[in-house]
Amino acid sequence: MRQALRQSDLRAWTADFLRDLAGKAALPGELLRLEDRPLLILCDYDGTLAPIARVPRDADPQPGALQALSGLLHHPRHRVAVVTGRRSAQVYSFLPLPDLTVVGLHGMEWSGQAPPAPQREVLERLARQFPSARGVRVEDKRWTVAVHYRNVAPAEQASVQRALDQVPLESGWERIEGKAVREFRPSGYGKGRAVRALMDGVPGWYPIFIGDDTTDEEAFLAVNAAGGLSVKVGAGETAAQVRLHDPAAVVALLSAWANPG
Repeated sequence: MRQALRQSDLRAWTADFLRDLAGKAALPGELLRLEDRPLLILCDYDGTLAPIARVPRDADPQPGALQALSGLLHHPRHRVAVVTGRRSAQVYSFLPLPDLTVVGLHGMEWSGQAPPAPQREVLERLARQFPSARGVRVEDKRWTVAVHYRNVAPAEQASVQRALDQVPLESGWERIEGKAVREFRPSGYGKGRAVRALMDGVPGWYPIFIGDDTTDEEAFLAVNAAGGLSVKVGAGETAAQVRLHDPAAVVALLSAWANPG
């Protein structure tokens, strides 16, 4: 009963907030009202805390991101975590903050917890069916495999995408779509499930999810259902309630929450 009332209060507050925001640009200053609440701030990495890079290893964080996250980690009323499709170790290499919670591989890999045993034979069978066009890059994440085609010639990208969408799926596996990438992973995981688990850990805190990709949509829906706030970075159709322009705007917002006044 208390949980239902909490969610009802959150939804009512969010509805009032969004009505006030209607017709305005979603700028950090207009989101500062949230500072008065205990916030659970959940962010994607690529395209959100870091600009999209042509090569994933070059995706350095947006200037100021590390400082903003550090400030939030030390804030008495806020908590922050990263929910990403990358392996958590990769994110820690960009964001060396030991106290930062990172949920990797779209919810398969939690900080300090081993993911399920990899099914190497399945990944190897899948890999043999991937197109070999110039610019295609296969990223072996050990538990999942991602096929990037951002660097394929524009005239060939559609055919590469079609070929990837026609790769037969193994039983218990699924294909997910991202920005110029297709990822193959065991079924039953996802950012929505990860976000719900994080929200359950701090009941009553106001949840916010900030992301930029199609893989973030289920996280937006999870936060919306809990009466929280979803923030889309960049263009494109979305279930998110508010939109920010780019990672620089995200960092400005996080910095404002970390250092009010």
